[in-house]
Formats: sequence, structure tokens, C-alpha cells
Amino acid sequence: MPTPTVDALSDPVIGVDPQGILRYGNERAMEVLGWDTNILGTSVFDLIHPDDMNIVVSSMSTVLDKSFGQLLRIRARHSRGMWVHLELRGSVQTVDGDDLIVLVARDTTDRHQLDFDQGDVDVLRSVMDNMHGMVALMTEDGRVRSINGAVTRLLGHDPELIRNQPFVKFLHEDDREEILDIVQALAPASTVNFDARLRDANGTHHVCEFTVNNLLDDPIVGNYIVSAQIATSLADARNLADFLAEHDNRTGLLNRDGFMRAARDLMADGGGLGLMIIDIVQFRSINELYGEPVGDAVLTAVAQRIGQISWPDLLTARFGGDEFVMAVRSSTEASIAMLRERVRRDVARSIAVDEHEVNFAIRTATSFEAQPQGLDSLLVRASNELMSIKRNADPESGGISFDAINQRRAQLDQLRAALNNGEIQPFYQPIVDVDGNVRAVEALVRWVHPVRGVLGVGEILPLAQMAGLAESVDERVLEMALAFAARLEAAGHGTVEVHVNVDPKVIASPAFGPSFLERCQTAGTNPSQMVVEITETDLLAPGATSLSNMDKLRRAGTHVSIDDFGTGYSSLAHLLELPVDGVKIDRRFVAGIDIDPAATNLTTAILGLSDSLKLTCVAEGVEQPYQRDRLAERGCSLFQGWLFAPATHGDEVLQMLPRISPTIDDDARAPSP
Repeated sequence: MPTPTVDALSDPVIGVDPQGILRYGNERAMEVLGWDTNILGTSVFDLIHPDDMNIVVSSMSTVLDKSFGQLLRIRARHSRGMWVHLELRGSVQTVDGDDLIVLVARDTTDRHQLDFDQGDVDVLRSVMDNMHGMVALMTEDGRVRSINGAVTRLLGHDPELIRNQPFVKFLHEDDREEILDIVQALAPASTVNFDARLRDANGTHHVCEFTVNNLLDDPIVGNYIVSAQIATSLADARNLADFLAEHDNRTGLLNRDGFMRAARDLMADGGGLGLMIIDIVQFRSINELYGEPVGDAVLTAVAQRIGQISWPDLLTARFGGDEFVMAVRSSTEASIAMLRERVRRDVARSIAVDEHEVNFAIRTATSFEAQPQGLDSLLVRASNELMSIKRNADPESGGISFDAINQRRAQLDQLRAALNNGEIQPFYQPIVDVDGNVRAVEALVRWVHPVRGVLGVGEILPLAQMAGLAESVDERVLEMALAFAARLEAAGHGTVEVHVNVDPKVIASPAFGPSFLERCQTAGTNPSQMVVEITETDLLAPGATSLSNMDKLRRAGTHVSIDDFGTGYSSLAHLLELPVDGVKIDRRFVAGIDIDPAATNLTTAILGLSDSLKLTCVAEGVEQPYQRDRLAERGCSLFQGWLFAPATHGDEVLQMLPRISPTIDDDARAPSP
């Protein structure tokens, strides 16, 4: 196929056989996608963005039915792992006796990068293509004008072949006449809902719920808007809604309404009825001492242990907060007493959460009626007993002392004050090459405590999360890190990058990307001097907003790096899809090099992977000269750890530049914070 005419085209030209194997690419195609001739002979489907796959498959499977393909917009994988936006048209041509699908493409990546130039039309098109519900425009005479991407994803219809086809052609023949009558009777600017069976590309019919809007008189739309969802998913949603109406959404136990209904049914079957209320001792104090995530874990554990108790005619419920209720049908009060002892034995056991062993106690109160007259009286009697138990209880029962709670409250107050008076600030740990030249620094949060000295993230983060100040701490660190980057540039060290850690919830916020770049401008910081680090486990399933923010930062020159790489078990394919520029090898693997074969092999693999993908690779936690030497032998060029320097104040970092010498003092053998 290669001809002087094709090779000279300024647009990419690709040749694909009917099986999807790439047979030809002109020089421009190789340049745009970063390929070399080794890519020939591979499947083109390996290069297509997953969200565009169905459209490509549908178009290729029907290409023989078209004289010339309609314009398609897809994303193809660049050799560096980023996605290149292409507009392309294809046709079948015979080349050297073989039928090839010849695709002439246009690189529109720059257009997609300039979001502010796209306008509302492109935004709406993207929304339509990515929404989960199926949408079609139908003309006044009942023909399909266009469909969104969900129709192709869910039903497999080729958007090119479905265009101008009668809409009723895709309905079950038994539904067509009724649906025609419904739509024709629909008044302008009105809406109608109905169920009908819709045919997919393979001829199978699916029950769908339709909504049709008559916008024929609208000067812009001028069509019917037909939206639909496959009814099976809606039925699942209804079942979930019905379940949540009578169950607690956190624990899965019955809620108050579900319990009252089920208990009345139990009473209607006859026999005595016993009730028990279960209360967690000092639950509020558990939240204050350990934080709300630990409190949630205690609630979950109690609910699971209650739910696992096997007992005839037993109902379990959570009424809210830390209050659980059980009901059991029994002919004697002895049965509820036996259940009470079972609950005390099985439920009130400590749990392990992160590094904490959390001990907690429970209180139980019961009531019983051999011939119950009503649930309300039983609940009142059990509640009164519980209140009496609480009044007479040891104020420090439950394994949590008031001294510990008061100490934690004082620490939270100190953290709030520390934010206000500037004690919370970043220290900077150098990232150096093998010769000790400082290439970057990482901003690590520190608390310069007036009494306890400099405290690390392990002291700050749990307190900040309990006090709801984690975001404020991150904001302070980012603000000061941006200012320090500007100081570096002013001092002639503008090539020294500044790494900052970003919480996954923050990068998932739509405002993060624009806000970050705006703050760079306010601080006088060059965005290309900044590196945003995101923990690998937070990137295993990144949302569209996170990926969009990462793209915005990279287009502005800011690098994005995966922190603690190797701990989240990312596959090569997953890493290829992420818009990142570098990785940081987790310190646990660095510590195990030449000691633990698994850690050594994984570190070697990460370095090889980074080199092949042209990613920057930093080894964290380098504390010994042999670790640096082994890493360098395996191709690592950047190091961070106490062998070179601990995290220190920005003024001290400026004095170290441009080069620092490794130290192997005893004090430097402590693990990097």
C-alpha cells in the first residue's frame, strides 16, 4: 500500500485488514501516535480507548455495507500511554490484491486540550456520548436522526446504519401500532412514558422504559427526543429502594419501620414476645478518642455479630446511632434471658482497626410479655431499664478513661491553634541523583510543636481527620509549597521541582485542576516546577473528573506521579491508561532489596517498566549506601531518603543546594518519615 501520494499526506493514514490487524501506517500516523514499524501486525483494537470500542467494532463490522464511512471521533493510545483524539473516515480499498480498510485521520488532540475553545456544543456532545441512558432524536415522520453512545454500548447498533431508519423498525412488531398511536397523539412540548420492547443489533428484544418529548416546534431541536433505559436495571433499582425502605443502609439490619412491621407479624402468629435493646458504652467517646472511621468499624462489627446469631424466630434491627434492638418469640421469659447472655458473650469483643485494638462494652435491657398487647409498651419498658442501667453505671466503664478522652480533646484544640499560629508547615526532603545533585524536593507536613518538638504526619493526620481539619492542613501545605517553589526559582534553582501530595477526594473535585493552576499564578509559581503525587491505591479506579484534572495539570506543565508504586498491584495495562509522568517505588521494597527476593524482583521490574514507558522513577526510603548502589545498578537515577537528608525547613534546603553529600551517621539510619 505505501505510495508516494499517501506517504506525503499531512494527515495520518492507517490501513487495517477486516480482522482488525494493522497493516500500514504512513509517516504522519507513526509521528502522531509515537509508533514505529514494530506496531504493524498488531490488533488495532489494542490501541482504542475502551469507551470507544463498541463504536469502532460496529463501524468495522458494517464497513462493507457503506460506500464511504461517516466521520468518527475516537481516542487512540499513544506510545507514552496518553490518549490521542482523532477524527477519521474509512473506506474499503483493494491494495495488492487484499481488501484493506483505509482510514484517513485528523489529530484533534490540541482542540480537546483547549477546553475553553470547545464551546457548549462539544460539551453537550460529550455528555450525550458518555451518559448511561439511551437517547435518540426522531424526526416528525418517525425516522432516527441520531443516537448517543449508550445505544451502541448497550444494544450494539451502528450509528451510521441506524440513521434515517424508521424508529418503529427497532420495536417489537406487537408493540409498533400502539406506540405509533401514543406518539402521534402527543401534543407539542408534552411528554409521555411507556414500556416497549426494543431490538438490539443481534435481533434480541429488551423491555425498556421510554420517555418521549415532543419538541417538533422547538426552533433549535425540531425533533422528538426519545430516551430509554433497559427495564432490568430499573427493576434492580426499585428492589434496592424497597429494601432500603425497611433496612438500615449502613448495616443491612432492619430499620425502625421494618422492625415494627416484622415484629407485629411475629406477634400475630401468637405466643409470647421478648425485646432487647443493645447500647454501646461510651460510643461517642470512641469517636472522639479514635476518630469516626473507627467508630464506624465498631458499629459494623456489632451489627455483623448480632446478625450472625442463630436463634429461632429472631428479628434484629438498628434504630439509629449506636442503638440496636432484637425481638424473639418465646413462651417464657427464660428464653430472652438466654439470648441476653449470648449477646453479651458474642458481641462485646474487641476489634482491630488499623493499628488500634479497640475495646468496647455493651449494655442490654429487656422486656417480656407472655400475651403481648403492643410493641410500644415493650419498647418503653426496655428503654426505661436501659436508662436505669446508664444512671447506675461506672462512669469509666467500657475500657475508655475520661483522662484519655480529655487528653485527645486537648490535642485537637492544640491542632486548631497550630493551624492559626503557623505551627503547621511543610518540611522539604530532597530528591537527588546518584551524585547527590538535588533534582526535586517533596513537601511533607510537620507540626513545629512548642513543647514536643517537630511532629510528623503520623501525629498530625489522625488528629486532623478527627477534627475535620485534614483539608485545611493540606491547603496550608500546598500554599506554602507553592511559595517555596517561587523562592527556589528566585534563588536560581528553578529546575528543582517541588512534589506535593494530593488527597484523592480533592483531585476528584471538578474545581481542583483550575484552582491549582490559579493558585500557581497567584503565588508566582511556574506550574511546570510542581509535581502532584497521588497514592497508587487511589488510582486503581480513577473517575472521569480525576482523570480530567490530571490531564489539565499535565497540559499546563505540571507533572503527575504515582506515590508508593507497587503496593496497589497495578497491571501494566492499567498504568498505560493513566496520564502520569512518573512513579515512586514504595520504601518497603527499597528496604528489602538484596534481602527479600520478592522485593528485589519487584523493584527491578518497576525500574524496567518505568524505563520502557519513559517515566521518571524515584526510590523512596533510601537509607544505606548499598541500597543506592543496587538501585543505580538496576537503572534508578533518583533517590530520596535519610542517606542524603531528612525532611527539613525550607531555609536549610536552600543552603544545601545544589548538591548534598550522603551521610551514614547513626542518626541517619532512622526510617524516612
